[in-house]
Amino acid sequence: MNYGICSNGSRDTGYETALKTAKIISSLGAVPVFESGMEEECPKLKEVPGVVFGDFTQNDIKAVISIGGDGTFLSKVAKYRDLDTEFVGINLGSIGFLNEILYDDIEKDLAQLVSGNYDTIDRTQLKCVVYNRDGEFKGSCVCLNDIIIVRGAKPHITTLVLSIDGQIIERFRGDGLVVATATGSSAYSLSAGGPILMPDMKDIIVTPICSHTLNGYTYVATPESEIKISLENIETAPLLCPDGRDFVDLESYDSIVIRRYEKVLKTVCLRKDGFFSNVRKKIVQRGYFYENR
Repeated sequence: MNYGICSNGSRDTGYETALKTAKIISSLGAVPVFESGMEEECPKLKEVPGVVFGDFTQNDIKAVISIGGDGTFLSKVAKYRDLDTEFVGINLGSIGFLNEILYDDIEKDLAQLVSGNYDTIDRTQLKCVVYNRDGEFKGSCVCLNDIIIVRGAKPHITTLVLSIDGQIIERFRGDGLVVATATGSSAYSLSAGGPILMPDMKDIIVTPICSHTLNGYTYVATPESEIKISLENIETAPLLCPDGRDFVDLESYDSIVIRRYEKVLKTVCLRKDGFFSNVRKKIVQRGYFYENR
Protein backbone atom coordinates (compact mmCIF):
# COMPACT_ATOMS: atom_id res chain seq x y z
CA MET A 1 0.00 0.00 0.00
CA ASN A 2 1.39 3.40 -1.03
CA TYR A 3 0.90 6.59 0.97
CA GLY A 4 1.75 9.96 -0.57
CA ILE A 5 3.35 12.35 1.93
CA CYS A 6 3.36 16.14 1.38
CA SER A 7 4.95 18.49 3.90
CA ASN A 8 4.97 22.26 4.28
CA GLY A 9 8.58 23.14 5.04
CA SER A 10 7.61 26.42 6.71
CA ARG A 11 5.60 24.46 9.30
CA ASP A 12 7.62 21.25 9.38
CA THR A 13 11.05 22.49 10.46
CA GLY A 14 13.77 20.50 8.74
CA TYR A 15 11.04 18.13 7.52
CA GLU A 16 11.35 16.28 10.83
CA THR A 17 7.67 15.29 10.84
CA ALA A 18 7.85 14.14 7.22
CA LEU A 19 10.84 11.96 8.11
CA LYS A 20 9.08 10.56 11.18
CA THR A 21 5.93 9.86 9.17
CA ALA A 22 7.88 8.05 6.47
CA LYS A 23 9.67 5.86 9.03
CA ILE A 24 6.39 4.91 10.71
CA ILE A 25 4.67 4.16 7.39
CA SER A 26 7.61 2.02 6.32
CA SER A 27 7.73 0.15 9.66
CA LEU A 28 4.06 -0.74 9.20
CA GLY A 29 4.82 -2.52 5.93
CA ALA A 30 3.53 0.25 3.64
CA VAL A 31 5.39 2.43 1.13
CA PRO A 32 5.99 6.15 1.80
CA VAL A 33 5.92 8.14 -1.45
CA PHE A 34 7.22 11.71 -1.75
CA GLU A 35 6.94 14.23 -4.55
CA SER A 36 9.95 14.47 -6.83
CA GLY A 37 12.54 16.88 -5.46
CA MET A 38 11.96 16.04 -1.80
CA GLU A 39 15.12 13.91 -1.80
CA GLU A 40 17.08 17.16 -2.32
CA GLU A 41 15.01 19.11 0.23
CA CYS A 42 15.52 16.44 2.88
CA PRO A 43 18.35 13.97 2.00
CA LYS A 44 17.65 11.89 5.14
CA LEU A 45 14.44 10.66 3.52
CA LYS A 46 16.53 8.49 1.18
CA GLU A 47 17.56 6.42 4.21
CA VAL A 48 13.97 5.30 4.91
CA PRO A 49 13.48 1.67 3.78
CA GLY A 50 11.37 1.37 0.63
CA VAL A 51 10.81 5.10 0.17
CA VAL A 52 9.79 6.23 -3.33
CA PHE A 53 10.15 9.65 -4.96
CA GLY A 54 8.02 10.49 -7.94
CA ASP A 55 4.68 11.45 -9.42
CA PHE A 56 1.72 10.48 -7.23
CA THR A 57 -0.36 9.74 -10.33
CA GLN A 58 2.04 6.92 -11.22
CA ASN A 59 2.14 5.24 -7.81
CA ASP A 60 -1.43 4.08 -6.98
CA ILE A 61 -1.69 6.19 -3.82
CA LYS A 62 -4.05 4.87 -1.12
CA ALA A 63 -4.12 8.19 0.75
CA VAL A 64 -2.43 11.59 0.54
CA ILE A 65 -1.01 12.65 3.92
CA SER A 66 -0.67 16.43 4.28
CA ILE A 67 1.68 17.78 6.95
CA GLY A 68 1.04 21.39 8.03
CA GLY A 69 -2.05 23.50 8.64
CA ASP A 70 -5.42 23.74 6.92
CA GLY A 71 -3.88 25.88 4.17
CA THR A 72 -1.41 23.10 3.37
CA PHE A 73 -4.23 20.58 3.30
CA LEU A 74 -6.29 22.69 0.88
CA SER A 75 -3.29 23.24 -1.40
CA LYS A 76 -2.70 19.48 -1.67
CA VAL A 77 -6.39 18.89 -2.31
CA ALA A 78 -6.17 21.43 -5.15
CA LYS A 79 -3.19 19.59 -6.60
CA TYR A 80 -4.41 16.00 -6.24
CA ARG A 81 -8.23 16.12 -6.07
CA ASP A 82 -8.54 14.26 -9.37
CA LEU A 83 -6.74 11.21 -7.96
CA ASP A 84 -9.02 8.39 -6.83
CA THR A 85 -7.66 8.59 -3.30
CA GLU A 86 -8.35 9.73 0.26
CA PHE A 87 -6.88 12.68 2.14
CA VAL A 88 -5.74 13.02 5.74
CA GLY A 89 -3.72 15.71 7.50
CA ILE A 90 -1.16 15.82 10.31
CA ASN A 91 -1.77 19.08 12.13
CA LEU A 92 1.18 21.42 12.63
CA GLY A 93 -1.00 24.54 12.40
CA SER A 94 -2.83 26.49 15.09
CA ILE A 95 -6.29 24.97 14.55
CA GLY A 96 -6.39 22.25 11.92
CA PHE A 97 -10.11 21.71 11.34
CA LEU A 98 -9.24 19.58 8.32
CA ASN A 99 -6.32 17.73 9.88
CA GLU A 100 -7.32 14.50 11.62
CA ILE A 101 -3.96 13.47 13.06
CA LEU A 102 -2.47 15.23 16.06
CA TYR A 103 1.31 15.22 16.33
CA ASP A 104 1.21 13.71 19.82
CA ASP A 105 -0.86 10.77 18.48
CA ILE A 106 1.05 10.31 15.24
CA GLU A 107 2.24 6.72 15.77
CA LYS A 108 -1.15 5.45 16.94
CA ASP A 109 -3.07 7.32 14.24
CA LEU A 110 -0.80 6.24 11.37
CA ALA A 111 -1.07 2.63 12.53
CA GLN A 112 -4.86 2.96 12.44
CA LEU A 113 -4.65 4.53 8.98
CA VAL A 114 -2.52 1.73 7.54
CA SER A 115 -4.75 -0.91 9.17
CA GLY A 116 -7.76 0.50 7.32
CA ASN A 117 -9.77 0.71 10.55
CA TYR A 118 -11.41 4.08 9.92
CA ASP A 119 -14.36 5.78 8.29
CA THR A 120 -14.34 8.25 5.41
CA ILE A 121 -16.35 11.42 4.91
CA ASP A 122 -17.64 12.30 1.44
CA ARG A 123 -17.21 16.06 1.27
CA THR A 124 -19.01 18.25 -1.25
CA GLN A 125 -16.89 20.45 -3.49
CA LEU A 126 -17.88 23.52 -5.50
CA LYS A 127 -17.15 24.43 -9.11
CA CYS A 128 -16.92 28.10 -10.01
CA VAL A 129 -17.11 29.42 -13.59
CA VAL A 130 -16.55 33.09 -14.51
CA TYR A 131 -18.00 34.78 -17.61
CA ASN A 132 -17.48 38.30 -18.95
CA ARG A 133 -20.24 40.78 -19.85
CA ASP A 134 -20.68 39.10 -23.24
CA GLY A 135 -21.09 35.65 -21.72
CA GLU A 136 -17.61 34.54 -22.79
CA PHE A 137 -15.74 32.08 -20.58
CA LYS A 138 -12.95 33.59 -18.42
CA GLY A 139 -11.97 30.68 -16.18
CA SER A 140 -13.11 27.88 -13.87
CA CYS A 141 -11.91 26.26 -10.67
CA VAL A 142 -12.93 23.71 -8.03
CA CYS A 143 -12.70 24.22 -4.27
CA LEU A 144 -13.40 22.30 -1.07
CA ASN A 145 -13.99 25.09 1.47
CA ASP A 146 -15.40 28.22 -0.06
CA ILE A 147 -15.44 30.80 -2.83
CA ILE A 148 -15.05 34.34 -1.54
CA ILE A 149 -15.95 37.50 -3.45
CA VAL A 150 -14.60 40.35 -1.35
CA ARG A 151 -13.79 44.04 -1.84
CA GLY A 152 -10.44 44.74 -3.43
CA ALA A 153 -7.57 47.11 -2.82
CA LYS A 154 -9.72 50.10 -1.79
CA PRO A 155 -12.29 50.01 1.03
CA HIS A 156 -15.24 50.73 -1.27
CA ILE A 157 -18.60 49.07 -0.77
CA THR A 158 -19.01 46.20 -3.20
CA THR A 159 -22.34 45.79 -4.97
CA LEU A 160 -23.23 42.25 -6.02
CA VAL A 161 -26.46 40.86 -7.45
CA LEU A 162 -27.18 37.45 -5.96
CA SER A 163 -29.38 34.93 -7.77
CA ILE A 164 -30.28 31.36 -6.81
CA ASP A 165 -31.77 29.05 -9.43
CA GLY A 166 -32.49 31.98 -11.73
CA GLN A 167 -34.32 34.02 -9.09
CA ILE A 168 -32.77 37.31 -8.00
CA ILE A 169 -32.49 37.18 -4.21
CA GLU A 170 -30.97 40.56 -3.42
CA ARG A 171 -28.79 43.39 -4.62
CA PHE A 172 -26.14 43.07 -1.94
CA ARG A 173 -24.03 45.97 -0.71
CA GLY A 174 -21.16 45.38 1.70
CA ASP A 175 -17.70 43.81 1.81
CA GLY A 176 -18.63 40.70 -0.16
CA LEU A 177 -20.09 37.21 -0.05
CA VAL A 178 -18.85 33.78 1.03
CA VAL A 179 -20.23 30.77 -0.85
CA ALA A 180 -19.31 27.74 1.24
CA THR A 181 -19.67 23.99 1.44
CA ALA A 182 -20.41 22.20 4.70
CA THR A 183 -16.64 21.79 5.09
CA GLY A 184 -16.15 25.54 4.71
CA SER A 185 -19.00 26.37 7.06
CA SER A 186 -16.59 26.41 10.02
CA ALA A 187 -14.17 28.80 8.28
CA TYR A 188 -14.76 32.33 6.91
CA SER A 189 -18.51 31.76 6.65
CA LEU A 190 -18.68 31.09 10.41
CA SER A 191 -16.74 34.28 11.17
CA ALA A 192 -19.22 36.21 8.99
CA GLY A 193 -22.14 34.83 11.00
CA GLY A 194 -23.07 31.79 8.93
CA PRO A 195 -24.33 28.44 10.28
CA ILE A 196 -22.23 25.35 10.89
CA LEU A 197 -23.18 22.31 8.81
CA MET A 198 -22.07 18.74 9.50
CA PRO A 199 -19.25 17.84 7.09
CA ASP A 200 -21.14 15.23 5.04
CA MET A 201 -24.03 17.59 4.24
CA LYS A 202 -24.36 18.70 0.62
CA ASP A 203 -26.11 22.06 0.98
CA ILE A 204 -24.49 25.31 -0.19
CA ILE A 205 -24.26 28.35 2.12
CA VAL A 206 -24.19 31.98 0.96
CA THR A 207 -23.11 34.33 3.78
CA PRO A 208 -22.77 38.13 3.49
CA ILE A 209 -19.60 39.82 4.75
CA CYS A 210 -20.30 43.08 6.61
CA SER A 211 -23.61 43.68 4.88
CA HIS A 212 -24.59 47.36 4.77
CA THR A 213 -28.13 46.76 6.00
CA LEU A 214 -30.10 46.51 9.22
CA ASN A 215 -30.61 42.80 8.60
CA GLY A 216 -28.03 40.20 7.69
CA TYR A 217 -29.15 36.88 6.32
CA THR A 218 -27.40 33.67 5.36
CA TYR A 219 -28.98 31.68 2.55
CA VAL A 220 -28.81 27.88 2.46
CA ALA A 221 -29.35 26.45 -1.02
CA THR A 222 -29.97 22.86 -2.08
CA PRO A 223 -27.19 20.66 -3.46
CA GLU A 224 -28.72 21.02 -6.94
CA SER A 225 -28.91 24.83 -6.82
CA GLU A 226 -27.05 27.20 -9.10
CA ILE A 227 -25.64 30.28 -7.37
CA LYS A 228 -25.01 33.28 -9.63
CA ILE A 229 -23.28 36.45 -8.52
CA SER A 230 -23.25 39.35 -10.98
CA LEU A 231 -21.18 42.52 -10.89
CA GLU A 232 -22.42 45.94 -11.91
CA ASN A 233 -20.27 48.80 -13.11
CA ILE A 234 -17.38 48.86 -10.62
CA GLU A 235 -14.75 51.43 -9.65
CA THR A 236 -12.51 48.97 -7.79
CA ALA A 237 -12.66 45.30 -8.73
CA PRO A 238 -13.43 42.85 -5.91
CA LEU A 239 -11.25 39.79 -5.43
CA LEU A 240 -12.38 36.26 -6.22
CA CYS A 241 -10.64 33.66 -4.02
CA PRO A 242 -11.42 29.91 -4.20
CA ASP A 243 -10.00 28.24 -1.05
CA GLY A 244 -7.82 31.31 -0.47
CA ARG A 245 -6.10 31.09 -3.87
CA ASP A 246 -5.74 33.76 -6.53
CA PHE A 247 -8.05 33.35 -9.50
CA VAL A 248 -9.18 35.44 -12.49
CA ASP A 249 -9.33 39.24 -12.29
CA LEU A 250 -12.89 40.51 -12.13
CA GLU A 251 -14.23 43.35 -14.28
CA SER A 252 -17.48 45.27 -14.58
CA TYR A 253 -20.49 43.11 -15.49
CA ASP A 254 -18.68 39.79 -14.98
CA SER A 255 -20.80 36.94 -13.64
CA ILE A 256 -19.75 34.10 -11.33
CA VAL A 257 -21.69 30.84 -11.53
CA ILE A 258 -21.24 28.30 -8.71
CA ARG A 259 -22.59 24.75 -8.55
CA ARG A 260 -21.80 21.57 -6.68
CA TYR A 261 -18.90 19.71 -8.30
CA GLU A 262 -19.77 16.24 -9.58
CA LYS A 263 -17.09 14.48 -7.51
CA VAL A 264 -16.89 14.33 -3.73
CA LEU A 265 -13.60 14.46 -1.84
CA LYS A 266 -12.96 11.59 0.55
CA THR A 267 -11.28 12.45 3.84
CA VAL A 268 -10.17 10.03 6.54
CA CYS A 269 -12.03 10.03 9.88
CA LEU A 270 -10.09 8.20 12.60
CA ARG A 271 -11.94 9.40 15.68
CA LYS A 272 -15.44 8.82 17.01
CA ASP A 273 -15.70 12.24 18.71
CA GLY A 274 -18.88 14.12 17.90
CA PHE A 275 -18.44 16.74 15.17
CA PHE A 276 -19.86 19.63 17.21
CA SER A 277 -17.80 18.63 20.24
CA ASN A 278 -14.70 18.85 18.07
CA VAL A 279 -15.76 22.25 16.70
CA ARG A 280 -16.22 23.65 20.22
CA LYS A 281 -12.84 22.29 21.25
CA LYS A 282 -11.08 23.81 18.23
CA ILE A 283 -12.69 27.22 18.65
CA VAL A 284 -11.85 27.35 22.38
CA GLN A 285 -8.29 26.28 21.64
CA ARG A 286 -7.90 29.07 19.14
CA GLY A 287 -9.06 31.71 21.61
CA TYR A 288 -6.80 30.27 24.30
CA PHE A 289 -3.88 30.07 21.88
CA TYR A 290 -4.02 33.72 20.89
CA GLU A 291 -4.70 35.00 24.41
CA ASN A 292 -1.56 33.31 25.68
CA ARG A 293 0.93 33.96 22.94
